[in-house]
Amino acid sequence: MPEPSLNLCELFQATAAARGDAPALTMAGHPGLTWREYADLIAGLAPGLASLGVTPGRCVALLMGPRPEFHVMDTAVLHTGGTPFSLQLGDALDNHVRSLKVSGAGHLVTESKVLDEAMAIARAHGGIDVICVDLDAPREGVLSMGEVAHREGPGFEELWRAVGPEDIATLIFTSGTTGVPKAVQLSHRAIAVSEHSTHALAPFTDPDGTVLSYLPLNHIAERFMSHYASLAYGVRIRSVADPTTLYEEIRTTRPVRFFGVPRIYEKLADRATALIDAAPGLQDAVATGLEAVRAEQSGEPLIGERAEAARQAHADLAGVRRELGLDRAEYLAVATAPAALAMLERFHAVGLKVCDLWGMSEIIMCTLNPPDAVRLGTVGVFLDGVEGRIADDGEILVRGPNAFSGYVGDTERTAELRDTEGWIHTGDVGSIHDGYLSILGRKKELLVTATGKNIAPAHIEGALKSASPLIDHAMAIAEGRRHVTALLALDPDAMVTFAVENGIDGEIVDLFDNPEVRAEVERAVAAANQTLARAETVRRFHIAPTAWLAGGDEVTPTAKLRRERIVAKYATEIEELYR
Repeated sequence: MPEPSLNLCELFQATAAARGDAPALTMAGHPGLTWREYADLIAGLAPGLASLGVTPGRCVALLMGPRPEFHVMDTAVLHTGGTPFSLQLGDALDNHVRSLKVSGAGHLVTESKVLDEAMAIARAHGGIDVICVDLDAPREGVLSMGEVAHREGPGFEELWRAVGPEDIATLIFTSGTTGVPKAVQLSHRAIAVSEHSTHALAPFTDPDGTVLSYLPLNHIAERFMSHYASLAYGVRIRSVADPTTLYEEIRTTRPVRFFGVPRIYEKLADRATALIDAAPGLQDAVATGLEAVRAEQSGEPLIGERAEAARQAHADLAGVRRELGLDRAEYLAVATAPAALAMLERFHAVGLKVCDLWGMSEIIMCTLNPPDAVRLGTVGVFLDGVEGRIADDGEILVRGPNAFSGYVGDTERTAELRDTEGWIHTGDVGSIHDGYLSILGRKKELLVTATGKNIAPAHIEGALKSASPLIDHAMAIAEGRRHVTALLALDPDAMVTFAVENGIDGEIVDLFDNPEVRAEVERAVAAANQTLARAETVRRFHIAPTAWLAGGDEVTPTAKLRRERIVAKYATEIEELYR
């Protein structure tokens, strides 16, 4: 059997030829593209881009949300030997300009709804061409996608066949939670290896299956789970341009694989709870399912009547799985932050095997839980070809063909992350048992109390967020303190629902201080404390006066806490918690 290709262009060409007239790219209100149409567009666009100066190794920036044309333009740039990468929508102008200068990009691809933002970036940067994928009227200084496709250029076959596995396929700018973002270089080889090894453990078995593209495309998670998976395995991509429609899109699309951050799954869990509470008898089915899950996780086989009861409970809950839209899902993964064990158990009780996986921008995918052998509380086993070990200080070290090709123009910080033996020092602390990796937290984020206890804040924060839909974000405080306290940010949508259900009047801004809302949060904190060790329990908490929005002062676009900024911003409130 031939070795799988490590070239994304080769993978795409083979996939497009095999899939032909099957749907490839879809979106609400969009005519969509078949694989044949997708491939025809690439064959026209790549030479046109090359004629504009997109030569091997040259970077092209994309300022776009999820839509079919993102995949078309990104793939077309790959076929020139160039390096496409995404800018974060809504980021500060200075950040965009810095990213363009670091990358040396000469072209910026955008869509009409953010064309003004793109033009402002181009003016601030200077000397960069703008291409708009859905330009509906001529605009000075802007090329349409059609104009690019009709330009004369080098031969298409010659272009893409010259692309090699070590060529850089994209740049990922790190989130910058602890400093200036770094530009991670990921090769065709690193991405393809990660796709092949992921598929080996969690394969796509439905040739006509669909995945959703809805997360920010400037992060490797979305690119890996939708864009690159589609190039390699022909899975259809359904783009979700409007995030408010996500849960309805899941319900109607019924994806074969779904990936999300913990907060997405927490909201899905709330929907599942509402469905179960509305149907008499399903609570008993969930209780039976939960008993079966805990027995399975402890290694206790279910036999006889218990096994039959578990099978019946699974059948009874089929409607819940279908109504959520996850009944066809072959793999359900959560990452970027730890998911609360109680939430994962509840999903498994319903028959949805949601599980943690682990990776990072510099090494893409490292571990995942095999669908038929999930161990809750772990991030799974190392992928084929990936080595992992625990250093003396507890840090997780990883090496393998999935590793990045260094930071752009920054050999010093590259050397800080990857040692002379090729080990990536991940910054995460963990342990390995029976081949399964457990993550305790970030090395720099472990909190040491005044009594010398080491506390992983993510575990506490996950328990708090799972305890109530009202809690959108939580940050544990304990460094150098006698005990744990927490800052909590509430979810505006959940507060509105809570207000309607409890007959509370008033504007949403007033709900943050509402006594009934606070009482519900107090109940949730008490419930979370029941799942935590004594040293981890939250003694007091402060509710932020406004929501913490993705990409804002407190939270990155992928929902990671900007801890240092939060501590500085809420210094007075934190001190009050310890008075």
